[in-house]
Amino acid sequence: MGVARNLINGVDRLIGRISRRRRVLVDARTPMNFAILAPVFERLQRDPRVDVWFSADRPDEVAAAAVATGVRARIHSRRAMQWRRFDLCLSADPWDPIRLRRCRRRANFFHGMAGKYDLDSPDNLPMGFSDYDRVAFVNAERMQRYLERGIVGDRAAVLVGYPKVDALVNRRYDPAAIHAKLQLEMHRPIAIYAPTWSPASSLHLAGEAIVNSLVDAGFNVIVKLHDRSLDLTDERFSGGIDWRARFARLHRPGRIAFVEWADSSPLLAASDVMVTDHSSIGFEFCLLDRPLIVFDAPDLARAARINADKIAQLRSAARVVHTAEEVGPAALDEIDHRDRLADARHAVVRDMFYEPGTATDRALAMVYELLDLPQYLRSDAAQPFGSPSGARRRHAEAARTRLRHT
Repeated sequence: MGVARNLINGVDRLIGRISRRRRVLVDARTPMNFAILAPVFERLQRDPRVDVWFSADRPDEVAAAAVATGVRARIHSRRAMQWRRFDLCLSADPWDPIRLRRCRRRANFFHGMAGKYDLDSPDNLPMGFSDYDRVAFVNAERMQRYLERGIVGDRAAVLVGYPKVDALVNRRYDPAAIHAKLQLEMHRPIAIYAPTWSPASSLHLAGEAIVNSLVDAGFNVIVKLHDRSLDLTDERFSGGIDWRARFARLHRPGRIAFVEWADSSPLLAASDVMVTDHSSIGFEFCLLDRPLIVFDAPDLARAARINADKIAQLRSAARVVHTAEEVGPAALDEIDHRDRLADARHAVVRDMFYEPGTATDRALAMVYELLDLPQYLRSDAAQPFGSPSGARRRHAEAARTRLRHT
């Protein structure tokens, strides 16, 4: 059996080298995985030398979200891909890798950076990182942990950064257009409520009350739940609660938008303040240097197995509240004193994101190396983190103007 497999692999490698086109499979467990890989596969889809394929656990359930991220092809079932020949498979979730019999190389992109579910202490996690030819890390701290423990080898580890946030950092979204798409009242400030998934999260403790507190304080509210919170097939994720139905009953036209976009970045760009508990999206919001509120969920650290250092790091850049009634007034106060925690937010960005705004180029360099091809396209000139001070002042003044009209 081993001889036959080696023969098949050798033939596949030969086909890959002489073929004019390389075949890349993008595999996802959730819609968010497509959003994480989108900056990479969007560029690959422009390359006439590359055929990009897509697969998912449940293709029908992720199809609409995948199209919104830029997928231009059919999404296949994982089973249908098992015996297909691919030069490279890209994934963004190491928990449940796709089984492929004829894939030459694999690369995995990290995304979760909040230190949850033992990802910062991975010695006993059921992950086969040895199966990956490259592992793309968001920051040096996480990469060093995995190197020191021998979980990822020196050749496989690549410090890439986080391609998904490049467009956010480089200000490629139009907040006014996003407000209009969400049909929110234009004269009010925008708060985004983005809790993590867990029955111990703020969503289960006080989610609806948090949203009501923000509305009562004069905010329009974007509700962006983790896609796992909406998965009713497993109570570990949703707690057995249909959150779509719950928030549908809370809906107020023009004031609350319940959004299921795979990519949260446009929503962050359109928001003046964020409320979360402990999630990677909270760290991402620090890239915009805008106020952050953390709702204290006392049992979340234990339930989600969160690294205590990451909890302290996020809270260092946030206003921490303990009751839903505090949320709205705290958000107003933080907007009025938006520079109060600016230095802490900048420190979080320096620690958590490697050269934000330029990660896609490094990711593509890694991918083309694995494909044995020279790069085909170059990105637009990347801009450095943060906006010019004048733009920050204009954003702050716009938020204060909306507050005066509430």
